[in-house]
Amino acid sequence: MGLLNHIGVTVSNLERSIDFYTRLGIQQPPAEWVFPIDGDWLSKLVREENAEIRVAFLPVNGDVVLELLEYQAPQGAKSNTKPNRDAGAMHIALNVDDVDEVYNRLKGEIEFNSEPQTVEMAPWAGNRVVYLNDPDGTPVELVQTV
Repeated sequence: MGLLNHIGVTVSNLERSIDFYTRLGIQQPPAEWVFPIDGDWLSKLVREENAEIRVAFLPVNGDVVLELLEYQAPQGAKSNTKPNRDAGAMHIALNVDDVDEVYNRLKGEIEFNSEPQTVEMAPWAGNRVVYLNDPDGTPVELVQTV
């Protein structure tokens, strides 16, 4: 078992987010890995009264999963507007075989920050990268190691 267990991202629409992340190459979740959770234990865990969440675990690599969480209660903001420069901002970085192929395939359907860029500084010098946002505004980086 590795150190990283999962990455959790709160989303506004579970099905839309599953579709988005599977189009980037993450595996479709098995049916039993999409489920509702609630109860006192959950409310205590997330510090929200009467928390109800729809969850999907998307297999990433080995035991690591991307956990998508759609809060049914309480309702929260429906988009992530935190810029990368703010403390606490995060992004998800996914390895791809060919960043230019993914960009060209999806650029008519998904807004990218720019065309793919070549990293000019160590330790990732030469790698190809591109940024985009998921449907709720969470930044995603696609990385091609060369």
